[in-house]
Amino acid sequence: MPDAADLVAHARETRVVVIGRAGAVAALECAKVGMAVTLLADDAASAPVDLAGVAVDVDVDGFPADSAVLRGLLDELGIGDRLGPIAAAASWYAGATGAAAGDAIPLPAGAILGIPANPWDPAARRLIGWRGTWRAYLDSVRPPLTIGRERNLDALVRSRMGDRVAERLVAPVTRARFGLEPGDVDVEVAAPGLNTALTRTGSLSGAVAALGGTPGPPALALDEPEAWDAALADRLRDLDVEVLAGRRATALARTNAGWRVTLDAAADAGDGAGDGAGTAATPPAALEADVVVVAVAEESAARALLEGIVDLPAPAAEAPRDVVLLRVRGADLGRGEVIPLSGEVHRIVDATTVLPSLAARVAAGERILHVTLAGSDADDGAVIDAACAAASAALAAALRPEDVVDARRVRLPGTIPRVRAGAEADAAAVHDAVAAVPGLALTGPWLSGGARADAVADAVAEAARVRRDVLWGGADGPYA
Repeated sequence: MPDAADLVAHARETRVVVIGRAGAVAALECAKVGMAVTLLADDAASAPVDLAGVAVDVDVDGFPADSAVLRGLLDELGIGDRLGPIAAAASWYAGATGAAAGDAIPLPAGAILGIPANPWDPAARRLIGWRGTWRAYLDSVRPPLTIGRERNLDALVRSRMGDRVAERLVAPVTRARFGLEPGDVDVEVAAPGLNTALTRTGSLSGAVAALGGTPGPPALALDEPEAWDAALADRLRDLDVEVLAGRRATALARTNAGWRVTLDAAADAGDGAGDGAGTAATPPAALEADVVVVAVAEESAARALLEGIVDLPAPAAEAPRDVVLLRVRGADLGRGEVIPLSGEVHRIVDATTVLPSLAARVAAGERILHVTLAGSDADDGAVIDAACAAASAALAAALRPEDVVDARRVRLPGTIPRVRAGAEADAAAVHDAVAAVPGLALTGPWLSGGARADAVADAVAEAARVRRDVLWGGADGPYA
């Protein structure tokens, strides 16, 4: 068993390179045990978007209150007291056949993922019709068969309540919130307890009613999204992490001593003022390392760096999606979330309704709308126009150019959503392949599912694994 002095000396001799701004948490985890860490902050993976002077988080859903790892990190960064709840707001369907523009239909009361607790709910009946309502009702009166634990959401809903509930109530919700069709959603992850309640009550609507429409813990968000990056940068500076802002790794190779990371030749590579942490006086062409953490935001970039080093399982991430943030005047949705029933726009959220702290930072009469669309190769202007058109339809009043104070399009990289069937196994297979290579770790939003809480937990776990392997040398190492 080594003594503490030996471990400290070994840690300080260990050089770590973290590739990608999304790896800032992994950099922190390595640096706080004394490792010498360099972070290549080559993108704005976690940065909020500036809308005419107001910082807006691209993630409008926050994180669950029971996310212990993320909450622990926020407390460590000194911003745990700046959390506030995301306000409960009603969700609505828009674009029903025969409905007038702006005539939205609320999600059925107490619904989970669009599954109604009461098939006779007028909102449900308007969308699935009398035929669909009667079919859904039959589930509650027919003799219960073997219930089992069906994890495929589409199969579960169709078998219990019929095709119309699956297609007209559930599918729009899963597309909006997860970017997935119901057949790709794992019931156990997306709606914990639903199968158990189904077995107990004997019907799917009864199961939804038993859960009370609350499948998960309440969500939280920071009062100012920029506080995350600022606090993290301060902590990295305190730990002497070297940040190379704007630098991108172009190649990764094994050496006799460890790793060589080749960098691009960015003209302003030495300017890291925006990150607030230490920077190199002379921009290097390459970095030598004992440990490399690949934490780029996109799967394709990670695979390119690791090609020839590790054979990763087949590509697993979903397609990218676009988010358009609109700061507008006089455009009160009157609804927290609007889910279009068809089209390229999947979801519209009035962020100023669900985030009270954001509403306090915009001018009176202004709203910030968060519009999620299918990923597109169209230019920013076309995507923003599509978002404005969808918002106009939801508002039943056209957004005029003078109503739009500012607009920004953000591309969300494709991810392996946690709620997708097989997601845990897919991510584990990737991690296992990487773990077989000494001194290498892989994390990033594409692998962890995209949500900040999951990304933080994944980064902490990967950093802990590679840190343990390097410092303790494995089962046969000098520090075992």
